[in-house]
Amino acid sequence: MIKLVSFDIWKTLLDTMKFYQLISEKLSSQTGKPIENVHEELINAYNAAIEARLKGLFKKPVYDSAKFFAEKLGISIDDLFKATVQAILDERIKNIRFPDSEQALKELKSRNLKIAFLGNVLFWPGMATRIILEQNKLLKYADITLFGDEIGVQKPDKEVFKILADLANCKVDEILHVGDSLVNDFAGALIAGTRAALIKREMKNEIIILNNKAYIINSLMKVPEIVDLMNSYK
Repeated sequence: MIKLVSFDIWKTLLDTMKFYQLISEKLSSQTGKPIENVHEELINAYNAAIEARLKGLFKKPVYDSAKFFAEKLGISIDDLFKATVQAILDERIKNIRFPDSEQALKELKSRNLKIAFLGNVLFWPGMATRIILEQNKLLKYADITLFGDEIGVQKPDKEVFKILADLANCKVDEILHVGDSLVNDFAGALIAGTRAALIKREMKNEIIILNNKAYIINSLMKVPEIVDLMNSYK
C-alpha cells in the first residue's frame, strides 16, 4: 500500500531550463557576453556537472559544483552566486513550474497521501529551492522536504530513501518516487526498495507498466492513477 509519494524537483516539478534562462540573462548583464553564448555555456556546464556529481566529485556539493560551473563559464564563484540570487528575485521565477505539477499534488493530497520533495543540489542550496517552490505555490503540498546538502547524501544513494521512510514513519516499499532521471530517480529508487515512476513528458504513451513497482509516465497527472494501480495489486 502506497502511503507516501516523493517527487524529484528539477525537471519534474520545476522547469530547470526556465531557471537557467534567467540565470543566463543575469550573467549576460554581468559579463557583457551575448545571452545565447552564456546560455549555451551554462547548459554545457550543467550536463558536465551532472556526470561529475554521479562520479562523486562534489564532496562539498554547493561550493564544489559552483567552482566547477564558474571554471567552465570563465567567471568567479561570487558572480555565479550573484546571478543566481538575482534570478531567484526576478518576478518571472514565479512561473517556472510545469503545468501538471500543482494539480497532481492537489489530487494526491485529496487522497490523504503524504508528499515529499527530494532534491539533489548543484550550485545553490536546498533552502533556495524551497524559496522557489514557495514562489511557485508548490511548497505547501510537501509534508517532508529533503536536500542533498542538508542530509549529506544525494540520490541515487539508497540512504536518501531510508531517511525519508524513517521521517515519514513508513516502510521503504510504501513509497512511490517520481522523477525524471533514469539513474538518480528511477534506478536509485528501485534499488533502494521503493516503487518508482519515471516522468518522460515527450513520450507518446501515457503510461508504460514495466511491473507493479516500475512505471513510465508522460504527465504527473498520471501519478494518482498509478498509485491506484499499485494499491489494487494483491
